[in-house]
Amino acid sequence: MTNILTAKEIKKIGNKLKKAAENNNYTKTIEEIKINLRKHPDWADGYALLGDIYKNITEYEDGYLAYSQAVELEPTNITWKIQKLFCKLEIGREINTALNELLILFIQNAANEDICLKIATVMVAAKSPKIIIAAIKWRAQNYHNSEILTGILAQQLLEAGLISEGCEVYFQLFKSSRQGIVYAPSLSQALIRIGAFQACADIIEATQLQFPDIALSMLNEYGIALIALNRSREAQSAFREYLRLRPDVRTVQYNLSHALLKDGQYEEGWKLAEFAPAEFKQEDAKNPWKGDFPIKGKTLLIYGEQGLGDMLQFLRYIPYLKGLGANIILSIPENLRRISQSSFHTIKIIGEDFSNTDYDFSCSLLSLPLALAPQIGYEIPSFTPYLTPSQNDIDKFALILKEKTKIRVGLVWSGENRPRHGLNYRNRSASLNMFSKIINIENIDFINLQLGNPQKELLEWHGKEIFDPMNNVADMEDTAALIFNLDLIISVDTSVAHLAGALGKPVWMITRSDCCWRWLEDREDTAWYPTMRIFRSQPGSLQHAIELVAVSLPDFVNTWQQNSLSKGMSHELRH
Repeated sequence: MTNILTAKEIKKIGNKLKKAAENNNYTKTIEEIKINLRKHPDWADGYALLGDIYKNITEYEDGYLAYSQAVELEPTNITWKIQKLFCKLEIGREINTALNELLILFIQNAANEDICLKIATVMVAAKSPKIIIAAIKWRAQNYHNSEILTGILAQQLLEAGLISEGCEVYFQLFKSSRQGIVYAPSLSQALIRIGAFQACADIIEATQLQFPDIALSMLNEYGIALIALNRSREAQSAFREYLRLRPDVRTVQYNLSHALLKDGQYEEGWKLAEFAPAEFKQEDAKNPWKGDFPIKGKTLLIYGEQGLGDMLQFLRYIPYLKGLGANIILSIPENLRRISQSSFHTIKIIGEDFSNTDYDFSCSLLSLPLALAPQIGYEIPSFTPYLTPSQNDIDKFALILKEKTKIRVGLVWSGENRPRHGLNYRNRSASLNMFSKIINIENIDFINLQLGNPQKELLEWHGKEIFDPMNNVADMEDTAALIFNLDLIISVDTSVAHLAGALGKPVWMITRSDCCWRWLEDREDTAWYPTMRIFRSQPGSLQHAIELVAVSLPDFVNTWQQNSLSKGMSHELRH
């Protein structure tokens, strides 16, 4: 017959075990609980305590089993049900069923704010923002949501990509709550994601005056906003102050590198750029080389990182590796292999998978400015062209293009969509219709260079003819050969702009007001590409910069026509 524990005995045992658990004596505590459960198998609190411990040490499978036993003994205990479902989600078991059960519990207990908070918190861990949003909005129709629950709503709106709505919820909390200042950090992060950099800076500067302690925690966001506002010197001060208090935060060190690079301070900037987040790094590379020891006679693997534009930009450093006396292997995405081989004949070029490649040391393309600094210094090697497609491919596209009677201008109006970078990242791209003021300019044959989904916009285009040869393009070698047959490239800040600059072709790049660190501040030229002209937009869309291009393009056409006429006359005189 089962021994029945009195309430006093249960409390005494429970307090003893909880104290042991609080002291992180988990192994002993677990064993003692199991011993007591064997003696008293109806001890629901014991199973729940066991579940708590397993959850704390992330043993979610065992936690799920323990909570299941507790709930079986006391089916009305909602807290245990919630914890059971949390463990179920963590082990990935019947996720949709678990979420549905949580949603039912939320609805059944909508009047209880504490329970709703617990359920919402569990669903946050399950990364199901749309379900949480729907639940909290539904509750708001019948009950008053607390600031904490509303804060969860704001955060989940951001997670779901509903950035503007999330910012508005945060802003209302910030204005209406007596303790609204506690939402200032979350609001500043949200404002950065939608590109409201001035508003972000204003809030942080106001916080600095009234709540300096809270403002200290917002220095990273302040620095990001200042970089975007082209106030990189001030951004450096913000990041340095943050790092003075917390010197080992890699993200802030990396952000400081961007402030330095945008200010043209390359020596310190390249060093701190090595703190790039893990998503940008190639974790499989071994034996990193950063120029800190000689590698003559060794095999050096150079591998690509980040986007195609970054890799095209930093391929300029490949010729400078010859003086090291090392055998060079270049690992590059398939899209870049042929143009790399056409341009660098003497090195071995492989695809992105170098797991079966023998090498002694490795270095990413983006680390070459730092690694080569002892040989070439910290200034940008600006010689172009450093990429050249094969003559056969150039001739192939010369035949594909129509007979040349006018200046040929290539167009790229949209870059890759990267939702993880926030709503403001979309502003790097335009639409074909937004380019209409450019396309309507006379005496130009426009050539499409756009790939991906935006290329489909040509199907709905009813304006001036745009010749589209991109179905004949397989990789960047083909794109380069096509560009070689053009006179000007007009592109948003994307890989084609880098490619045209690397080829030494005239390129007009349309970019946001908060443009990337590599283009510095308030300049129309760039040391990276001597043939590039930068058109910077006002905050918001690219419309302002597009209009600047449309105003400037007729002069470029007239100059080209005059030069062509002069060349023609010179040709006649020679004959």
